[in-house]
Amino acid sequence: MTAGGDAVGLHRFGLILDRPPDRSQAASVVDTHPDLDVRPSRQMVTARRRSPSMAAAVVSAIVDLEAFDLHPARVCADDWVTLADIGERIGRSREMVRQWSTGQQGPGGFPPPVNPGRDTKFYSWTEVALWLRAHRDFYLPRPDGLLVVANLLLQAKRLAPLVRDKQTLTGLLSPYQPGHGVQPPRAREGLTTR
Repeated sequence: MTAGGDAVGLHRFGLILDRPPDRSQAASVVDTHPDLDVRPSRQMVTARRRSPSMAAAVVSAIVDLEAFDLHPARVCADDWVTLADIGERIGRSREMVRQWSTGQQGPGGFPPPVNPGRDTKFYSWTEVALWLRAHRDFYLPRPDGLLVVANLLLQAKRLAPLVRDKQTLTGLLSPYQPGHGVQPPRAREGLTTR
């Protein structure tokens, strides 16, 4: 329990650094934060952090690494999947999933690939799982988009210096406001939640 009475849980996740740490950095981080598995010459950091929430654990791990001049570039969200990956996760053939994705089978509205126009397409598992729950009656745990959103926000933070009109783009983080041109999540692509 925290001082405020919140339950503390153990949260496991991965972070990818923008460059591998040297021996000194890795040793310093592990000495100070033994819940962060930082190894010399390896960009992947595994965290096993006790915290009241996953969000708090991710943010605090990023802040702790940045204090040692190590800069996480991504949060491992395991969100990008191929049609074959989707089929494997739900016990269906890649071909059946492909037909859903093209609208040849099923109700349509399958989430678009994250890299359209490529031979090997990747899809967001979070979006696909929501679609499967809503349109194919698959009993799947409702995805917790936290790591996906944390990854996107971390990437936005890193790339923001390249953008001139940051202030306008921050409007995308605001809740839906009628008349502001951003549709509410349920209206896009027919995604619903259960």
